[in-house]
Amino acid sequence: MYKHFIVMFTTVLFSVILGCMVGGWQGGLLWGNLVLLLWLLRHLFQLFRLHKWLQNPKISNIPKSNGIWGEIFETLLRQTKSRKKSKQKLANALTRLNRIAEAMPNGVILLDKLGKLEWLNQSAAQHLQLNPHTDRDSVFKDLIELSELNQFLEDLDDKQPEKTFSLHNRPILISKTKLENEKLLLVTQDMSASEQLNQTRADFVANVSHELRTPLTVLSGFVETLSDMPDLPNEQRQEFLALMQQENKRMLNLIKDLLILSRLEHVQQDDKDKQAVDLSELARHIALDGKALSQGKHDFILEIEPNIWITGVLLDLQNALSNLVFNAVRYTPDGGNIRVVLRQDGTHATFSVTDTGVGIAPEHIPRLTERFYRVDKGRSRETGGTGLGLAITKHALAKHGAILQIESRVGEGSTFSTEFDLLR
Repeated sequence: MYKHFIVMFTTVLFSVILGCMVGGWQGGLLWGNLVLLLWLLRHLFQLFRLHKWLQNPKISNIPKSNGIWGEIFETLLRQTKSRKKSKQKLANALTRLNRIAEAMPNGVILLDKLGKLEWLNQSAAQHLQLNPHTDRDSVFKDLIELSELNQFLEDLDDKQPEKTFSLHNRPILISKTKLENEKLLLVTQDMSASEQLNQTRADFVANVSHELRTPLTVLSGFVETLSDMPDLPNEQRQEFLALMQQENKRMLNLIKDLLILSRLEHVQQDDKDKQAVDLSELARHIALDGKALSQGKHDFILEIEPNIWITGVLLDLQNALSNLVFNAVRYTPDGGNIRVVLRQDGTHATFSVTDTGVGIAPEHIPRLTERFYRVDKGRSRETGGTGLGLAITKHALAKHGAILQIESRVGEGSTFSTEFDLLR
């Protein structure tokens, strides 16, 4: 840099001296050349400062001057600040984009034109069990040794842009997209939850079909019998009609419970739907209904404290709590005890139903609130249960911020309980 400055300075100085020698040493010409020399030297100095700053262009050390050079330096300062601001915005945008990509539930993988792993987010690393740090720049086919997947990546035909593979005992859906520069973008998605949901739906349809098939078969058989035997004795005819009425009631109860469960699962409950509920009065009525269902076959013990109020939806609370009392009646042998308790404890109210019934084995307890799950399928149908009662109770309580708790021992009985926040 200094060498260039010396060469430029020497060239200008030689030109001025040569001009003086040719034009003579008249006073005016000499002073004119000296002024020209100083003017050129000033510009050369500013060029030198500019050249030096361009080698390390920082806002803090930009030269200052006046005149045309001042305007030039001010313009460069504004442009430098603008570029720095743009770079900062771009860096912030890239940081946000990276955070978004890392937070995505779907995996994102970028492969270069050689098939090497250029970048991936944390979800992709979990789906494919890769290391985001050590596996970068590695050939992707060597990391995932699955011939079916490698064939899928090699086939760039858009006829099959996505496919599900079994990786590490999980179904992983992989989508591929071609990018510029022959790069390949892969998006991965864990389909375990989706497949489980599909299975749950299939099981639900199968269970509903099974539950409806039995009463429909019975009704169809009785209708056919009554049609083929018009002279059937009146006593037998009445017996058939009573059984038909029983099966019809069973189907109606099943449909009613299905509608209740569907509403609880899908309809968002607004606070304006809730009201002050006298839980003491509700528990007393439910206990009396359970006693009527028992028809004197069980000893009912009521321990219900008065004047306990909560906020909730009366119908949903009635459905939830009555299922607990009615189940106790259904699964407690004749002569057993059923205890219904409601007490206040600080800012909470505890409702519980304890029976001396058959009890429940530990392996069944976690699944009791599943739709149509029965410990003893035959006994449940005999007692008129639809298999949806505890599922309804679970969802109805959840709408009120409550959780169903179950304690049971085989041969000793069970206790179903829950807690509510008191009305404030």
